[in-house]
Amino acid sequence: MIKAGSVLKNLYTKMIHTTCSAHALHRIAEEICGQFNTVDELISNMKKIFRKAPYRIALFKSIAQGIRLPPEPILTRWGTWLEAAIYYCENFQIICSVINALDENDAHSIKKVKLCLWKPGLENNLAYIKSNFQVLTMAIVKLQTKNLSLADSLTVIQEVKSKFQSLKGTQGKAVLLKLQKVFEKNEGLKMLEKISNILEGKDEISDMSQFPDDYSCNDFVYFKYAPTTSVDVERSFSSHKTLLSDNRRAFTFENLRKHLIIQCNNEVPNPDYEQAQPVEAPRTAQVLGLWLALVEQL
Repeated sequence: MIKAGSVLKNLYTKMIHTTCSAHALHRIAEEICGQFNTVDELISNMKKIFRKAPYRIALFKSIAQGIRLPPEPILTRWGTWLEAAIYYCENFQIICSVINALDENDAHSIKKVKLCLWKPGLENNLAYIKSNFQVLTMAIVKLQTKNLSLADSLTVIQEVKSKFQSLKGTQGKAVLLKLQKVFEKNEGLKMLEKISNILEGKDEISDMSQFPDDYSCNDFVYFKYAPTTSVDVERSFSSHKTLLSDNRRAFTFENLRKHLIIQCNNEVPNPDYEQAQPVEAPRTAQVLGLWLALVEQL
């Protein structure tokens, strides 16, 4: 990714390449998962207990009324492991009651979970995770918001950094070290921070040599809503994956254009509004428009 960005800079001299900040926070969440093996073992086995088990699900609902089923975190989805750990911290006693009501001879996962619940320090670890790392899940959700300004995105990241500075203990220091390593490598994000300070009036930079040679003061204006994540692109993978599927044999360029327009403008205004507000197309539509224009010229 970094090598590809350095190559593209030769073609687009004003481009600032930055790695996805939401994915960077997820890498920190992976480090947290690796620091708490007992919690990870609990989460990985709990999701197996209620998978395709209607009797156990009914038992859970009868004992833990009003509480949703244990989450099934997915490694490729940002922050889901932390959300699961927070869930078990908030509902630990009820989860213990449900597990104790199950027969450990029914499944090996039940036996493993019962052993995890008896391990010393499990509750302490869950409390530590929720107290110190819940800010990470909230930050990942905020960074995925559409049309988020550059200043707001950087504020979210700075809040995480400030919160993690107070981490104590062996696990906390390891997570802090991971955070520092991840963001130290992101040179593009440092450049965006300087531009954001200019736009917010927080900093006056007299030395313009740190920016590309062809940059002017007018170029900084276009960075007000510069994305720090690749969320829009990754969402487009799901929405456009059916366009080039194997079962399409005769898909003309004109039909491709129409499909892209429909998918990029599928947001419907709220009917409760007295006057419908214009819908702004997402960044994906603008990127695809440029892509179509390039294809037509080929």
